[in-house]
Amino acid sequence: MSPIAQRLQACLQGTAVLMGIGNRWRGDDAAGPEVIARLAGRTEARCIDAGDAPERHLGEAAEGTPDSILLMDAVDFGGLPGAVAVFGLEDLPARLGTTHDVPLSVLMRYLRAMTGAEVLLLGIQPETTCFGTRMSAAVDDAVRVVTEMLLAQLGEGPTVDTCACLSGGSLQPLNPVDCICSIPCKGTAEGGQRR
Repeated sequence: MSPIAQRLQACLQGTAVLMGIGNRWRGDDAAGPEVIARLAGRTEARCIDAGDAPERHLGEAAEGTPDSILLMDAVDFGGLPGAVAVFGLEDLPARLGTTHDVPLSVLMRYLRAMTGAEVLLLGIQPETTCFGTRMSAAVDDAVRVVTEMLLAQLGEGPTVDTCACLSGGSLQPLNPVDCICSIPCKGTAEGGQRR
C-alpha cells in the first residue's frame, strides 16, 4: 500500500467530510472540485465543492462534528505535474503555492479547532493554473487515481493493495519516507497535452 493510501486509511475512519477546493476556469486548479464531481453518488461521505472560496463552506464542513476532514486542492509543493501529496498541519510546508485568498493552513486550523477532527490536505501538483485553460493530462490522471483511491479507502470501491486505479495507473512513491507520490500520465502527447 502506498504511503498516501496508508495515511488516508488511518484518517478516513468514522464520519468523513471531503472538500474540493479550486476554480474550474483555471486549468489544473479544478482538481479538487473535479474529484468531488467524480465521487458524486458513489460515496456516503459528505462531499463539498467549495470552489475558490472554501472559507464560505467552513460551517457546512464542520456540521455534524465529523471525525475527519480531507481538503483537496491543486497546490504547488514543488513536485512534478500530477504528483500527489498528503499533509497534516504538523507537516504542512511553510510556503505552499495556491490560488486562494485564505491560506490552507488557516482553514485547516480553524476546522480542527471547530470540530476536533483530523484535518488533512491532499494536494495535487498543478502544471498550469492560467485562466481559461483546460486541466492538464497529468492532473486529470491524478484526479482519476485519487478518486478511485478514496473510494477504496472509504470502503466503497474495489480494494487495491497498490492503489491501482481501474484503468491501470498507480501511485508510485517518490520517497518511501514521505507521503508524496507521482502518477504516471497516460494518453499524453509530447508536452503533456492530451491528443
